Amino acid sequence: MSSPASTILRSGHRAENFRAEGYSQVQIGDRYYYNSNPAAPPSPFRNKHFEVPRNASTAFTGREDVCEQLRARCLPSSTSDRRGQQKRYVIHGLGGSGKTQVCLKFVEDHREEFWGVFWVDASSAESLERGYLQIANTCGLEARVDIARRWLSNVSKSWALILDNADDPRLDLSKFLPVGNRGVILITSRNPECMVYATVGSYELGAMNVDEAVTLMLKTAGIRDLSSQSTRESAKPVVLTLGYLALAITQAGAVIRQGRCRIEEYCELYARRRKELLSQQAIQGGDDYRYTVYTTWEVSWEMIEKMSNEAGEDALELLRMFSFLYYESISEEIFSQAYHTLRNSGQSDWMLSHLPKIILRQSYKEWDVDNFRTAISVLLSFSLVYQNKENLISIHPLVHTWIRDRLGQLDEETVWTQTASTVAFSIPWTFQIANYRFRQALIPHIDTCLSFRSEGIFYLEDIGNDCQSMASGIALVYSEAGRVQKALQMTKQVVETRKRTLGEEHPDTLSSIHNLAIRYSEAGERQKALQIMEQVVETRKRTLGEEHPNTLGSIHSLANRYSEAGERQKALQITEQVVEIYKRTLGEEYPDTLSSIHNLAIRYSEAGERQKALQITEQVVEIYKRTLGEEHPDTLRSIHNLAIRYSEAGERQKALQITEQVVETRKRTLGEEHPDTLRSIHNLAIRYSEAGERQKALQITEQVVETRKRTLGEEHPDTLRSIHNLAIRYSEAGERQKALQITEQVVEIYKRTLGEKYPDTLHSLRTLNYFKQSSKNIQERPRVLKGLVRDTRNLKKRSTNLSIRFRNKLL
Repeated sequence: MSSPASTILRSGHRAENFRAEGYSQVQIGDRYYYNSNPAAPPSPFRNKHFEVPRNASTAFTGREDVCEQLRARCLPSSTSDRRGQQKRYVIHGLGGSGKTQVCLKFVEDHREEFWGVFWVDASSAESLERGYLQIANTCGLEARVDIARRWLSNVSKSWALILDNADDPRLDLSKFLPVGNRGVILITSRNPECMVYATVGSYELGAMNVDEAVTLMLKTAGIRDLSSQSTRESAKPVVLTLGYLALAITQAGAVIRQGRCRIEEYCELYARRRKELLSQQAIQGGDDYRYTVYTTWEVSWEMIEKMSNEAGEDALELLRMFSFLYYESISEEIFSQAYHTLRNSGQSDWMLSHLPKIILRQSYKEWDVDNFRTAISVLLSFSLVYQNKENLISIHPLVHTWIRDRLGQLDEETVWTQTASTVAFSIPWTFQIANYRFRQALIPHIDTCLSFRSEGIFYLEDIGNDCQSMASGIALVYSEAGRVQKALQMTKQVVETRKRTLGEEHPDTLSSIHNLAIRYSEAGERQKALQIMEQVVETRKRTLGEEHPNTLGSIHSLANRYSEAGERQKALQITEQVVEIYKRTLGEEYPDTLSSIHNLAIRYSEAGERQKALQITEQVVEIYKRTLGEEHPDTLRSIHNLAIRYSEAGERQKALQITEQVVETRKRTLGEEHPDTLRSIHNLAIRYSEAGERQKALQITEQVVETRKRTLGEEHPDTLRSIHNLAIRYSEAGERQKALQITEQVVEIYKRTLGEKYPDTLHSLRTLNYFKQSSKNIQERPRVLKGLVRDTRNLKKRSTNLSIRFRNKLL
C-alpha cells in the first residue's frame, strides 16, 4: 500500500469502495489515485502537507507591500488577475534581499489556507527533479517527476508550490511548472526575466525602507525596546552603511548580539574589517540560510564564469570595472566615447594594452552596441546590476564593495587602471550641449575612481603623455563643474610634466600653459593669469604665426585677461582685431567667432558704448539659440549678459525676467553652487534691488556671499564682488554702519590682492567714500536739527514779542 496520504487502486480493490469511504479519485494515465483519508470529524486544520525547509526568521520585519500583494492575489479564496489561470507570482531581486524569507512568512501565516505546501529548490534542473521526487514520495506517488507534476495539475484540493532560487538564466523553468489552472506557485529568482512566468503579478524586492531596516537591525541584535528613539537613531548609520540589504543587516545584528561591538561602534568596526564581517555566518542567526552576504553573490559569479563565452567574460569584466565607478548612473556612453577616442586620436601601445577587452575587441568604425548590451543583460539576469528607463546602470553599494574585496592586489591595480583610463579617454573635447552634459555626468565616476589612489590619475605618470592627456581632460571636467582649485592643481602638474618631458615650446605644452592661465583666472589669481597668457601669445605668434587658430585663441583669452586687470581700452582694441580676423578666416557663425563677438559686446559696455553692446549681444543670443540651443552654456552666458545690457539701457523689468529664467535653467543644468549659477543669482539680487524688492535682494545676496566664501574662498574676486554688493544691500535696508564696515574690509583686501588702480578697487573706494559722506551727513543732522529747533523757538519768541508790542500800540 501507499502512504495514507494517497492510495493506488490495485487488484482486488473496487473504486466504489474508496469513493464510498470519502476518498476523491484522480486518474493519471491508466492509473487511479485516491487522495485523503476517509471522511473524519471536522478538524480546525485544513493543511495536510507542509513541506518547507525551515521557519521564517523570528526577526522578519516589514515588507508589507509584497505581503499584501501575496494575500490579495495568491490565497485560494482570492481571485487572480485573469480568471481560469493558475496563480503564479514571481519575486525577483538581488541575492540577500529576503525573497525566500517573504515566501516562508507567507506560507507560515497562511498554512491552513492550503491542503498542501511544497517547497522545491529551483537552482538547477537536478534540484528541481529532486524536489518533485520528494513531492511524489510525500504523497505516495510513483517516483517519477512527470507523475508528481501531473498529479499537482489534477488534484482538486488547494496547494501552494514554492520554486525557490530559480536564478540560472539558462534554465527553462516552464518544463517544471504543473500545467492547468490549479494551485498557487511562488517563484523566487535573481533573474528579472522570470517575470515571464507570472500570471497574477511580480515584485522586485530591493532595499528595505529605513524604519524596516532599523527594526530588523534591533531585532537581530537582541534589543528588546524597539521604540527607543535614541537606539533607533544609533542604528540608522549602520543600516545606511549596509545599503538597507536584509541579509547584511541580519549578519550585523548577529555581530552586535554576540557582543563584538555596540550598535554605535559597528560602523567603525565595519570600516576596519568589512570583508570579514560580510563573509562570516552567524551561528545562531534566527534562520538557517546557507549563504553569507558575500557567498550569496559568489554563487552568481561562479554561474557566469561557467558560461565560458564572450558574453560571460565581458559581463565579469564590466562588473569589475563598475566597482571603481560610482555605483549609480553608469552609462554605456563612457565606453563608447572611450572607443571613439581610441579610433580618432591614435592608438598608443599603452592604450592597446590597458583598455578593457570589450573596447579593444570592437572591429567596426562606429561603436557596436551588441557586445556591451549582451554583457549587461547577463548581469541583469542575476540582479547584480539594475537598469533604469534611461538605460543607466546601478549596482548595490555592498555588491560594489564585494567585487573589489574579491580582487587580489595585482588584479585590483589592473582593473583600476582599465577603469581610470576608460573614464579619462571618454572625455570629449567638443562643446555641444550633449558634451557638456556628458562631462557633468562623469563627475561622480571620476571622483570615485580617483579616490582609490592618493596620487589620483598621476599614479599613471610613468606612462608618459597618455597620462597628461587624461589629466587634462579631467581638469576640463573639474573646471566646467566649478571645482577651480582641483582644476588648477591638476593643470599645474600637467604643465610641469610636459615642460620637463616635451619642452616648453611643444604644442601640447603650450596648450597646457594656455589652460593654466585660464585656471589661474578662475581661481582669482588674475595677475598671474595675465603674465602667463602674454608669454603664450608671444611664443605662439613666433612658432605658429599670428593668424593660426591656436594663436588667435590665446590672443582672445589675453584680451579677457587685460579686461580683468583693468586695462579695458587695450582689451577692447585686441578683441576688435580678433573678431575681424575670425570673421575673415572662419566665418561669422563659427563658435570661436561668436565667442569673440560676445566678448566684444562686453568690452563696448566697459567703454561706455552701451547701445552698441546691447545690439551686438542681441544678435549673438539669436545666433546661439539657433545654432547651439537655448540651454547650451555659451547661449546661457550670452543671455545672462543680455540681461545686464537691458539693465544698463534702463529696461529693468525685461532684465529681471531674463535673469530669473537664466537662474532657473542654470540651477537645473549646472547645480545651485556652480560659479556660473552663482554669477546669475548674484545679478538677480541686483535686478530685484532695481525693481524695489530690497528685502529679497538682501536675502539672496547674503546666501551668495556665504556660498562663495565656502566654495571659492573669502578673497576670490567673485566673492569680494558679492560682499561689496552685500554692503550696498545693507545700506538700502538702513544698516549703514554695517555697510560702511563691510566696504572698508573689501577695499583693504582689494588693495592688498589686486592693487589700488584695479577697477573693482576703484569702484569699492567710490562706494566707501559715498558711505562715509552719507554717514557724516547723518552725524551732522542732529546738530542741524537742533539749530533749526533753536531758530524756530527764537522766531516764535520774536513773533510773540512783536505781537504784544503791536497790540500795545493799538491800545
